[in-house]
Amino acid sequence: MKRLSAFILLVLIFRLGFAGIGNEEFRATWVITWEHISGSSSAETNKARVRKILDNHKAANMNAVIWQVRQGGTAYYTSSFEPWGSYAGGSYPGYDPLAYAIEEAHKRGMEVHAWFNCFAASSTAPGTPAAEHPEWICRDRSGNPMTSSIALSPGMKAVRDYTIDVAMEIVNNYDIDGLHLDYVRWNEYSNSKKSKEYAAKIDPTKMLDGMISKEQIEDLNKNKSGRYLYDVDHPYSAGIPDSIPGVKFSSWESYWRWSVTEFVKTLHDSIQAVKPWVRLSAAALGKYRWSGWQGYGSVYQDAALWFNEGYIDQLTPMHYHWTTGEGFLDMLNAHDPESWDYYIQPGIAAGRLFSVGPGSYILLENKIWYRHKEIVEACRTVSYVDGFQFFCYGSWNGALYWDEAGSTIFSNMTKIRSNHPNPELTAPGISLVKTDPLKYEITVTPDPSANDDQWYVIYRSENQTFDLDNDDIIDLHFGKGAYTVVDSFPGTQNYNGKYSYAATRLDRYWAESAVSNSVQSDSIPSYAPIVIASTPGINDTIPINAEISILFSKSIDTTAFGTKITVNPAMDIKNFDWSEENRKVVFNLEGYLQFATNYTLTLLPTITDINGKSLDGNADGTPGDQYVIPFSTYDVDVSGPQILSSYPGQDIESLDLDDGITIEFDELLDPASVNKNTVSMVSGGYNVTIEPVLTTEDNKSILNIRSYSQLVSDAINLITLNTGVTDTLGNPLSENQYVDFVTKNYYYSSKNVFDNFNTNNGWESPTFSGSTVGTVDGNCAFGITKNNYLPASEFNDTD
Repeated sequence: MKRLSAFILLVLIFRLGFAGIGNEEFRATWVITWEHISGSSSAETNKARVRKILDNHKAANMNAVIWQVRQGGTAYYTSSFEPWGSYAGGSYPGYDPLAYAIEEAHKRGMEVHAWFNCFAASSTAPGTPAAEHPEWICRDRSGNPMTSSIALSPGMKAVRDYTIDVAMEIVNNYDIDGLHLDYVRWNEYSNSKKSKEYAAKIDPTKMLDGMISKEQIEDLNKNKSGRYLYDVDHPYSAGIPDSIPGVKFSSWESYWRWSVTEFVKTLHDSIQAVKPWVRLSAAALGKYRWSGWQGYGSVYQDAALWFNEGYIDQLTPMHYHWTTGEGFLDMLNAHDPESWDYYIQPGIAAGRLFSVGPGSYILLENKIWYRHKEIVEACRTVSYVDGFQFFCYGSWNGALYWDEAGSTIFSNMTKIRSNHPNPELTAPGISLVKTDPLKYEITVTPDPSANDDQWYVIYRSENQTFDLDNDDIIDLHFGKGAYTVVDSFPGTQNYNGKYSYAATRLDRYWAESAVSNSVQSDSIPSYAPIVIASTPGINDTIPINAEISILFSKSIDTTAFGTKITVNPAMDIKNFDWSEENRKVVFNLEGYLQFATNYTLTLLPTITDINGKSLDGNADGTPGDQYVIPFSTYDVDVSGPQILSSYPGQDIESLDLDDGITIEFDELLDPASVNKNTVSMVSGGYNVTIEPVLTTEDNKSILNIRSYSQLVSDAINLITLNTGVTDTLGNPLSENQYVDFVTKNYYYSSKNVFDNFNTNNGWESPTFSGSTVGTVDGNCAFGITKNNYLPASEFNDTD
């Protein structure tokens, strides 16, 4: 399979990913039952939990939630078919969880997609389908039914009809925006001892689709004859089914795929007949038709067919196998049989939605959460990608990522792309009231023809011409009456001109009307820049190697910044690093500060923001003051070592297995503190025996790491340095440090072999080889040089 190079990835991201994402992008997380409800909590506590979940999504500028409502044959809504689920306490929890989630999500301008587990039926509580209809349970070739991790047979018409009835009750009774199918496939279990042991171990209420171990996959493929893929109507002994009118099956596999597809198609037709705007989506396995664990061949889920034929409206795969931007690009757009684009061109051409499903839980577990940014940016370069759904809410909440995501990867609000034009939509009206120099009230009034709940968007532009694809969306609203939104400014914004506002109306398909009338604000005042924070702070005492940084309230004109500061006594400043839209500057020094020295750093009033306003040093509202930071350094080294850089680093997509692993520190380490107890490594989930070796360069320690065994191919690797690592004065690392990387999916790059000593072809050992005359036998080894690590080597001090 062809792989996209890291260079191509960077070029694509530079050309497309950073060019702006536009205003259309689906954004959601999967919210599991136990994340939004607890049987031991009161109704009010559970409802507060729902509001918090939705507020978090809103903070991240998300516009949808995938909300679990059916699990294991139990319900988390008012159902006439199935009992309340165990996480609701097995009885009515004092409120309708789905109705409340819809009400609160719509208040926040978010869609709700009811997450519906289809054929997984693990619960055997009274009233569940597995308890009431044991004849529906899947069976093996001998006719023995599943006894744990129970699944119903998609092959039985009674099962399909019942499941459609359960789903349609949700569609008919609740104002959902989408119905999201999970476990829409045959089960993965067999009657083998290993499979039964695994099925018996897992908590049936926490069965999550897409999660499977390597051992399970191996057992699945070894014991195909033991799979639970039959039922009482279609036993193995009766042969390939042929009793379906008009359908002739060439194999069991074609029948299994047909049965799931028939369910999806019939359900889609049923939804279209009553609420055609409700989008049907499917949580497909991340690998459609390749590898040992795939939708098409392992569990007979033909998701590409559904997408191409219009049996679903949005394809939402579970892309949990990939953890780098390069990996996602390759899986989505490599144009070969191991990528999605190879199979779904008709669906793309028809304009159906496709959203990517990163496994956030894997990124969290492997301490590579930062890769969300590169994954999102890489996927945005793929033309057919419409957005993201992340698994899962709990992982995002554990990482406290909401606010950061809302200011980085999802820094703008977005609507959802429509493929149902509606030229009949009439625009709303808009009016503006200034309540403060920095605050405006915007009121949107729907056209009288808008009698139903629909979506409304308010746009803000720096001119009076509106670009609905790129101008800022400041509010996304769901409802049918007039409403008012407040747009306020902090006074630290960079823009000081006038803003124009306009609104549009969108139907339930997200088709958008023409723009409304526009209204314009006065010029928005902006204060002079001030210093928000500094390291060091005023009168601080710091280590000689501490970072020096300043955070301003506004974006600063960085031109000739070095001439706008003074330092006494002088420090040797190499350059400045600017970030956060030029609000933060870090001083890069040549060497260190001096011990036991009093310094004065002065920021001169010649520092200006990008609009030319001078620094307000004393923050009194009047520009033109300097800001003075007196500080001193310790007379001895009291700080622990810090990592300056590493190879591989965050900018390396994946590592060749014959590349070196190097970590550079800012000072000398105590060699005795660097050992197998303080430095460890995991490769693909397995502990790896390593040898950490220190060298010295420019009075700094360079740590080279070698593994005694081959690293796992195409796997996440994590190096941990714990606080037992110290500098030469005994100062430890302030906290555990981690270096992570992904290995490439092959073991070694191509090499030209000019003497092959692995074959018995007349060549002798290296001391006899004509190509190695002069080699000292017994002292010939690859090894770790002064600057680089050479893999598969034995370290030798005489290198």
